[in-house]
Amino acid sequence: MTETTVVVHGATGTQGQAIVRSLRAAGHRIRAVTRNPRPSTDPAVQFVPADLLEQAYQGADAVVVQLPLDFTADTPGRADTILAALATAGVPRAIFNTGGGIPPADPIGVPFVDARIRLAAGLPHAVPVASVVGPASTYLENLAAPWSHRLLLDQGELRYPLPASVPNPWVAAADLGAAIADLITASTPPAARLVAGPSALTGPELAAEIEAAIGRPVRWHTIEPAEYARMLAPHLGDTIAAGIAGAYTNPAPPPNPALITHGLTSAKAWAAETLLPHRDA
Repeated sequence: MTETTVVVHGATGTQGQAIVRSLRAAGHRIRAVTRNPRPSTDPAVQFVPADLLEQAYQGADAVVVQLPLDFTADTPGRADTILAALATAGVPRAIFNTGGGIPPADPIGVPFVDARIRLAAGLPHAVPVASVVGPASTYLENLAAPWSHRLLLDQGELRYPLPASVPNPWVAAADLGAAIADLITASTPPAARLVAGPSALTGPELAAEIEAAIGRPVRWHTIEPAEYARMLAPHLGDTIAAGIAGAYTNPAPPPNPALITHGLTSAKAWAAETLLPHRDA
């Protein structure tokens, strides 16, 4: 097999780590774009500085773009910088992981969203082969975040700003990583793809899946977005917490079913792998 090099933005984050694992399993070499490059324990993974994008992109077979959780006014400018670097370096293929759904067509005046709109719209003009991908709904990894996992494991409280009775196709980051690995080598990749979990679960159904995995009672509690922001703020800061909570205050419309592919990781399997090892910590 011909060895390929894939540049991955945000490679040290939760989504990025899952993407890197899938790409490495498929045999790709990785250039991990990060603000703080460090030596790698894997000889096939090289960390490169985020402020030297054209250099990082040179000779790459593909780039996986991810934008940070940034709600400041200069965020759309970061999208422009990435698009320009992709075009200048002559990257043949790029995949943009939105971290959410497919962005709307027109700017809405929110920098976090508008940056994603700009990047998704500009990607086909910057590279010959472009795909936009994202989770069809919420990540299971949100339940393993520091604001949630001890509450869940120690008190059996699964608190989330979603209606209890509405089925939600919770997706594991590993399944999104696998979808991106497939897109890297697809001969005719789709322009847009959303990844959902294998089944849609109501709040109580999700709690039951996790309970079965960790061997402790788990109860679902629907909370208001403002309460969720208060949970996040000590870990992410007030601005990012408010921005994330805003997505639950004004949720996007349901995604186009034609864009959705389903992953294989059930909530129970995810919890057994991710939460159970920390149950008694």
